[in-house]
Amino acid sequence: MKTKLMTPNAIRVWQGYRSLQYQDDIEGFLSKLGQIFIPVTVQLMSPMGLRMYYPAIVPQPTDCPKNRLPNEIALVGYPSQQTYFDASHRTVAGRAYASLHQTVFNFDPGDMPASFSDFPIAYSGASQFNWKTPYYFSGEAIDWHELYVGVLIWTWPESLLAHKKPLAIDLLDLCNEQMGSNKNLFEIIAVMQQGYGIIWFASDALRWPAKILQYLEANECRTVMKAFHDITNISPLFSEDDNGIAVSLGEALDVRLST
Repeated sequence: MKTKLMTPNAIRVWQGYRSLQYQDDIEGFLSKLGQIFIPVTVQLMSPMGLRMYYPAIVPQPTDCPKNRLPNEIALVGYPSQQTYFDASHRTVAGRAYASLHQTVFNFDPGDMPASFSDFPIAYSGASQFNWKTPYYFSGEAIDWHELYVGVLIWTWPESLLAHKKPLAIDLLDLCNEQMGSNKNLFEIIAVMQQGYGIIWFASDALRWPAKILQYLEANECRTVMKAFHDITNISPLFSEDDNGIAVSLGEALDVRLST
C-alpha cells in the first residue's frame, strides 16, 4: 500500500460499536478484528485506492456507562473522497467489504450506539461547531507514513457536563492554535462527542502535544487511550497460512500491505 501526499479531507473518520453478537464476547470481537476485518481492509481496498489505515481498539473503563465509547476507531485514507465512494460502491470488492461491517459492528440506532463514519471538514471557529463532526486544522497534503501518528481519547468530567460544549470548543481552538505554533505538528484531526473526544495528530517528533494534554488535565478530563500507531504489516490477499494478526485493547496500528 503506497502512501502519497494526502489532504485530510479525503481521510474517513470511523467510529465503530461492536454488534449485539459481541456485547458479552470481547475476545470474539478482537479475534474477528484481527483474523478478518483489519487484514481484509488493506487486502481488498488497497487495489481500490486505499492509501493509509490507522485503526485503534478502544479500552472500555469499567466505571464508564455501558456503550459510551466506540470499540474501534480508525482513520481510513484515500487520494480523494470520490476515490473512496467509487471503491466502496462501484466495485464488487468494495461492496463485499462494506457488507462485512455488519458482521462485526452495530448500525441500528437504539439502546446501543450506531457505528458511523464521515470525512472531516476544516475548523473555522465556534460558530461552526457541531457534535460528531470531525475537523482538521491544517489542510496541507502530507505523507502520514513518514510521520508519527498518535491518538488520544478522553471522557468529559462528570462535574462539568453542563459546560462540555464550551470545553470542546476551547479545545478545538487550542488545536487550531497549536497548528500555528507547534512546528512539529503537521496535522490534527479531532471529533467531539457529548460523552468523549478523540484527537489524532501527525508529527515529526515522537512526543505528545504538551498544551493539549495540559488542557485536558486542567479540566479534569479522563484519558482513556493514549498511543502512537505502530506499523503492522499484512500479507497479500490469498496468501497461504495467513492467520491475520493478534489485536488487543488499547492498541493503535498503522496497517500496511506487504508487497
